[in-house]
Amino acid sequence: MGVNKMQIVIDELASLNRSVPIPLYYQLKEYILDNIRTGRWKVGHTIPTEQQFCEVFGISRPTLRQAINELVSEGRLHKMNRRVTVASPKVHNSFFDVVQSFNLEMRGKNLTPKTRVLAFEARECEKAAKKLNLSDKRCVFLKRVRSVEDEPVVLLETYLPYQSMSELLSLDFTDISLYETLEEKYRIAVSRVERVFEATLARTLESDVLNVKKGSPICYVESVAYDQHDIPFEYSIARYCGEKNRFHVSISK
Repeated sequence: MGVNKMQIVIDELASLNRSVPIPLYYQLKEYILDNIRTGRWKVGHTIPTEQQFCEVFGISRPTLRQAINELVSEGRLHKMNRRVTVASPKVHNSFFDVVQSFNLEMRGKNLTPKTRVLAFEARECEKAAKKLNLSDKRCVFLKRVRSVEDEPVVLLETYLPYQSMSELLSLDFTDISLYETLEEKYRIAVSRVERVFEATLARTLESDVLNVKKGSPICYVESVAYDQHDIPFEYSIARYCGEKNRFHVSISK
């Protein structure tokens, strides 16, 4: 029976040092991390089985599972249906700290962003109209999935006033920035954004679009952006995959 090319094989010379006061699970965790950091263990590849780990390192299954579970919690490994793979590194976002376009932020981190438009249409939404103080419930609705290095990280739904921005429906937001377009076309500059966020779980939609297991953690964020005249112009709902994102917030007194 051939070896799966996606299956990682443990180095025959690998071992743990039992003469030092460092827990075996921690040594094993560092061994796995070192292989991931150096690129020897590639993203998406399946790590060795519990039996292989235990036989090579002479450890118990509880010791192994402690190391694996910590790496899963830290986002370095991904577990699904008893299969554990090397996870994509989490994207460090300044979403709660700085107002800037997704593409600009990712490129500033030397990462390659990509956008897929799932829906772009005129749609009535009472909640969005209320958030934007609109008498007309019609909105320009833009639904996108944003990816980094071809890995989907966030599902974004955006609502804009239809009466003043219906011309946007003729544009393709696969490659252009929404905020840059609003500034160039309507002279709208973002002055502040109010955000409310909570922890939730991936439904079927998020599971399919973000390529995660149903029930996986999701960071659900509702935002209202205001222009230079303190008038709300954008209401959005973002669903960030908890397994693929980390957020930075700077708070000062």
